[in-house]
Amino acid sequence: MKRIFPALLLFLNGCVGCGTGSRNEPVDPGLKVYRPAAPTLSSGQASSRIDAVLPGTWVRYLMSQDGSETTVTYGAVRVEDKSLWVEVVEDGDPRKVSLRRIAFGGGILAARFQEIPATGPSSEIIDQPLSPSPADAAPAPSESVESKKQLTIGGKALEATVLRRIFRDDSVGREYEEEEAWSGDVPPLLETLEVAAKAAGLVYRKAAASSVALVDWGTNYTPVIK
Repeated sequence: MKRIFPALLLFLNGCVGCGTGSRNEPVDPGLKVYRPAAPTLSSGQASSRIDAVLPGTWVRYLMSQDGSETTVTYGAVRVEDKSLWVEVVEDGDPRKVSLRRIAFGGGILAARFQEIPATGPSSEIIDQPLSPSPADAAPAPSESVESKKQLTIGGKALEATVLRRIFRDDSVGREYEEEEAWSGDVPPLLETLEVAAKAAGLVYRKAAASSVALVDWGTNYTPVIK
């Protein structure tokens, strides 16, 4: 946002000392730009093959957690010194936009944040705080079964590698199941898995209390934060 200094503001409103006097006009609250409260972002990055993603590529997912759903779009913006700027846009009112610089080897180096309400002005663009990634490793499944599946998503046909995994929680003495699918046709912006020596992107993941499902993907992404 450009700052206009007082002297320049007087010049833009008319000549200085024109003899017309000055007055204060009330400001419409709807025109005020506000400062958002940016959520802290983990510096870890699930996808380790960001280098395989070309600028302009985008993917969109429907994410569900405990019955609540939201659509999130990931768009590759530009490459900078062995890193990729990726924009993450969460639908809602306001829309929440996080522009992240992600190193090719994994890890978020920097991030900026903005909120865009359905009505009224967008918020300021501010730096988004980062926190260290949790050191806990993901549990290993007690059983894993692999299969192939033909899917059509966003009007596009793809072949997916499906992994059905069973985990055992010894602390409560029970088992739980997760199913996930991957495809080399899907850009690895969210997560990645090597399938047949190729970086594959996540198609879907189904767990007991949460799920992630690919909605669409494509090219020619237009950034929200300019």
